[in-house]
Amino acid sequence: MWFFHILIFKIILNEFSSYYIFLILVYWVLFSLKLKLQSTLEIHKMRTLKLFYIAIFISFSVSCQKQIPVDDITNQPVFNEADTQYKNVFKVLDGTWKGKFLIYQDQQLGAKNSIELKDISEESIKKNGFKLINSIDVTQVYTSESPYFQKVTITDYYPDTKKQEVSNGVNKIQDGHMWCVVRKPNETVIHDGITDGDDTIIWSRNEKAPQRIEYFKETVSTNTYEIVGWGYYEGDDPEKSPKLWFYAKYDRQ
Repeated sequence: MWFFHILIFKIILNEFSSYYIFLILVYWVLFSLKLKLQSTLEIHKMRTLKLFYIAIFISFSVSCQKQIPVDDITNQPVFNEADTQYKNVFKVLDGTWKGKFLIYQDQQLGAKNSIELKDISEESIKKNGFKLINSIDVTQVYTSESPYFQKVTITDYYPDTKKQEVSNGVNKIQDGHMWCVVRKPNETVIHDGITDGDDTIIWSRNEKAPQRIEYFKETVSTNTYEIVGWGYYEGDDPEKSPKLWFYAKYDRQ
């Protein structure tokens, strides 16, 4: 800037020539370019800062969305890398299924360790002492909304009382875990799950008040959907074998 002042001083003293005028023009052009460059850098800096804040906002929003409760059957959770191991695990269920859900009562309760409670099948309920106490006509309609989120509508018809009950629920993957959530008219039932081979999911829950301990296997093939399991409920002694067992076989419609 001092150089520009000297040139102006020479002009005032009439000590200038076309050479000095040329230098003034060159200096002015360079000075203008410098201002423009500074302005461009400031704009770039502001844009970078803006993008940084946007990234923080998006990260915060995603973090907040992950806090969807497990019992939420309306909204899909935000899925992450841990969920990909279960991609499309529920897809085979899509469609309509109909069949009977049978409930048995064990009339000869023994010690808990006297029977097999994990490796169970239809044969498990065919032993002596099991009595059929209820039969429910069931229709289940599954619809996948994403590879990790599937909605279900369950219609239970009780022939003995001529009553019908409709429940809604979801199978979903959330934070790397499998969940089955069913909202019945009088309660919400939540099971967590693991896969057992390519065709079977094991669902379970363990609640203390009131007591609800359940374990069952769902095995699905192209046209058949089979369920076998057992449960302890309020008043049952969990140190003994389960009092209630259930078995279901549904056909694809």
